[in-house]
Amino acid sequence: MAKKMTDRDFLAFARNELERSKNWRSTRSGYGFDEQWRRYIDLYSGRHWDTKTGTDQLIVNLIFSTINVMAPAVAINNPRFVVNARKPEQAPQAVITEEVLNYAWRKNEFQRDFRLAVLDWLITGQGWLKIGYKSTKKPVRKATDGAAPQNSDAGSGSEGGEEGIDDREDVEGNVESEINIEPGDDQPFVERLSIFDIYVDPDARHPKEMRWIAQRTWRPVVDVQVDSRYSTTQRARVSGSHWSPWSTESGDARAGSDAGSSDKPNKGALTYAEVIEFYDIKRNTVSTFAIDADGDDDNEPDAGFLIKPSEIPYASGHPFVMLRNYEVPDHFYCMGDVQQIESLQLELNETRTQMLNYRKKFRRAWTYRKDAFDREGIQALESDEDNVMIPVQSDEALSGVLAPVPAIISPAEFFDQSAMIQNDMDMVSGVSDYAKGNPQSSTRRTATEAAMIADAANARAQDRLMKIELVLAECGMRVIQLMQQYMTGEQVARVVTLPVTGWVNYDKDYIQGEFDYEVRGGSTEPQNETFRRQSALQLADVSAQFVSMGVADPVALYKKLLRDGFGEKDPERFIQQQAPPQEQAPQGGMHAMPDGSMMPDSDMPPEQQQMPPGMGGPPPQGGMQMGPQMDPNLGPGAQDLTPELLAMMMAMGSGGDPSMAPPPEMLDVPPPWA
Repeated sequence: MAKKMTDRDFLAFARNELERSKNWRSTRSGYGFDEQWRRYIDLYSGRHWDTKTGTDQLIVNLIFSTINVMAPAVAINNPRFVVNARKPEQAPQAVITEEVLNYAWRKNEFQRDFRLAVLDWLITGQGWLKIGYKSTKKPVRKATDGAAPQNSDAGSGSEGGEEGIDDREDVEGNVESEINIEPGDDQPFVERLSIFDIYVDPDARHPKEMRWIAQRTWRPVVDVQVDSRYSTTQRARVSGSHWSPWSTESGDARAGSDAGSSDKPNKGALTYAEVIEFYDIKRNTVSTFAIDADGDDDNEPDAGFLIKPSEIPYASGHPFVMLRNYEVPDHFYCMGDVQQIESLQLELNETRTQMLNYRKKFRRAWTYRKDAFDREGIQALESDEDNVMIPVQSDEALSGVLAPVPAIISPAEFFDQSAMIQNDMDMVSGVSDYAKGNPQSSTRRTATEAAMIADAANARAQDRLMKIELVLAECGMRVIQLMQQYMTGEQVARVVTLPVTGWVNYDKDYIQGEFDYEVRGGSTEPQNETFRRQSALQLADVSAQFVSMGVADPVALYKKLLRDGFGEKDPERFIQQQAPPQEQAPQGGMHAMPDGSMMPDSDMPPEQQQMPPGMGGPPPQGGMQMGPQMDPNLGPGAQDLTPELLAMMMAMGSGGDPSMAPPPEMLDVPPPWA
């Protein structure tokens, strides 16, 4: 029977696995992933030359332009999430969940961090997102031995006091270590993580095969030593091996993601500790420890952990989502778009630099005999004036006393090589000159040829877009799962997917259920104004015959044209509100019968003489006119929009089965047509 692993054995295992992952990514293993990623980032930012030489060095950064064509094409807009219920009885909850998810993505600005991760994904081949739940809570000030509670001015350092006391001001709780939920103040988060701060199992070939995953965080030692979430004994032992190069007294010390001088920092330099959050996927536990700590005591119960292993708090497992670019069989890390065009970019820089140096060597020079020209003649030769007179003293022919020096001209092949390299980069990257906005190439091609080139380029663009939409769907699923698990109290969401102005109050019960998540195709792509307007006009042309036949609703069609084709946010203001026609009573007190004949009102039965207002007959006494009845299709006002009514409106508006929505008798408010 296998021996159960103690906390100290598990800490040794975690540190050994972390060291193996670092060695795997270093140059010692032959892969050198960290060095490659930094080089790709330098190429994107324009740092292409390693050393300075005596000549000028040109950079034609086509990598920058290529990446900045790809990134907006897949992640420029907020995604449009679509949530579908897996069970018929959960259809109303799916409608509410869809609105909540789309509004939460916009409200919390998740797209900003997602776009940063997309940039990592394109440049290096992978990007990392962390999806969790957080809330802000004021630290609890505990009193010890009957003494008064600590004030916020207590000193900081290793003498931080008992566990549970934080010597600093208000801090934001670490969601991976301790989840503090305050009603009304909790929310999910989507955070971009640096690719250099995530370590994975080196033996895994895919994220599904990982046994563990860890996140590194650089924290000032003074903050670690007073953080009440950490063990009092272990946080006092944390030391730093890296320091800030920007401290006024730090001298030449340097720090970076993995950097740091081996020299000791000067007095006053801000030192940093390497804190690791280790997620053991196999055991479903999470723990926190520091790489740099003074000697551990074997008798200490904490076994060197800042936070001892505990169950991962999230029902979905570890909180990390990986964006994967071009897959390489049997390799965990993927290829980025920069890797394949790196050599072409460097060659282009060399070619253009040589062209520059050759152009600098081009100059006009002349040879002449001194005795053939006097001082005035030499000055005339050196002059830039037009039609200048040059006196010649010699009787010898001019070709014998004056001759031009042959100039060094740039070979024409250099220009051909530059164009050839750029064509190779376009072919390898899959980004055509049309996507880059090059009008010169467009004028040399026919419309058919341009369409064929665009279709070929769209194949790769759609492949990238599909990967992005799959990751976004997973992110949306995790956000809702966290809200289902940890949300407290009641919150409000604005309707963002329907052309109505409304808000919906909801709590955790309204979003419970099992759903399928997807992103509407093309919702994150840039919207071409001309294409969108042409599509709207084509829709109007196709729908004209159906409007004349009475099949299509002209008012609804006009609203859609204004909203989708011309970007009008409030198409209602262009619609003329017409009052319904009122039936007039027949002259002479006559009443129309169903068969078309007329009958005097005096001959009508008494119960039929009293007609309801608005249904024909004389108006009520006092001259009061009852307004038209409310159209049930218009729905309630924004202030009356409840989750149940929203579900009913969306079910009716989308052509779905209204029976899937809650019946009116189950609602807290009467139906709008009551």
